[in-house]
Amino acid sequence: MWSVSKFIKSLAIAQVLATTFGGLGATPSIAQPTVVVAGPATGRHAELLRAMREGAGKAIEADADVTVTEVDDGCDAGRAEAAARLVAAARPALVIGHPCAAAAIAAARIYATAGIAFIALGVRHPDLTSKRAGPTIFRLAGRDDRQGEAAAVELIAQAPGAIAVIQDRTAYARTLTASITAALTARNQPAPIIIPIVAGRRDYEVELAKLKAAPLKVVFFAGYPPEASVVLRGMRKAGITSPLIASDANATDDFAATAAALDPSASGVKVMLRAPHSGGLAATDLTAAAQMAVAAWRTASRTAGASGDAIALLSGPDGSAALFNTNGDARIASFVAVPLVAGRWSKNANAGP
Repeated sequence: MWSVSKFIKSLAIAQVLATTFGGLGATPSIAQPTVVVAGPATGRHAELLRAMREGAGKAIEADADVTVTEVDDGCDAGRAEAAARLVAAARPALVIGHPCAAAAIAAARIYATAGIAFIALGVRHPDLTSKRAGPTIFRLAGRDDRQGEAAAVELIAQAPGAIAVIQDRTAYARTLTASITAALTARNQPAPIIIPIVAGRRDYEVELAKLKAAPLKVVFFAGYPPEASVVLRGMRKAGITSPLIASDANATDDFAATAAALDPSASGVKVMLRAPHSGGLAATDLTAAAQMAVAAWRTASRTAGASGDAIALLSGPDGSAALFNTNGDARIASFVAVPLVAGRWSKNANAGP
């Protein structure tokens, strides 16, 4: 493993050689294309760097022209920034990793300034690309602020133009409601019927009476499991058989048990979950993401040729075949709606009841 201390020593030697043979002020560089894998090599996330290194190695196992090395960022913003400065000085062709959000955001500023391609793996925090440091920064993961958009797509698929949102007035619920409404509007759909509730009550008969009188076919619940259970029970008691999709906070065993008891067919209730392989600190996912990131970069490099711009080929507008969009986000799902399977929320987005 190439630790920060070894990296510092290597750069120091390279600087001496560059100054001696290349003139004062020369910048050390790596002779052949180098991919740097950055991540925690110590502590409770120590396996992540090994996992990403394995994926990167798979992507270039038949490509002797590319070198893969690694650097420890400690899963810490300060250490990641220091490591990124050292990496940037060596001018690698690509950096991948920094799977901890704070570390990725800190390091991204350094790579952007240096014009170095950086593909963050597993990072779902919106700021990495919503406050993108520069056009060389990419994210191979979903985003945690895309739940409302994903929910809107699912709601439209089930019942276009006949949607209600019940929300418990928390900041979490209000943000989701606004996001769903915006996504529906962007798709030329009518605004949903919005029914606020007050958390902590034992029934919502008055609110559900409004729901029963509305022309709707599907309900989204934005809130938390205690209220979700009360709402679902009240809906079924009132004869409201519309499907219910609940926000990701409700993906609990307790709510699954309530839903299974009230909807034995398991067809009437779903919850939103992070899409499979859409980010986070699962080692197996990071191995696959590292392999995908390096493979995409290699394809772009070959397509661009010696004088081309491989970084520009990594991203493209809507409808293009590029892995990333023009904002640097990967074209992968962030959230999916999943049903109950055998009394538990399915981890498979395509699973049926």
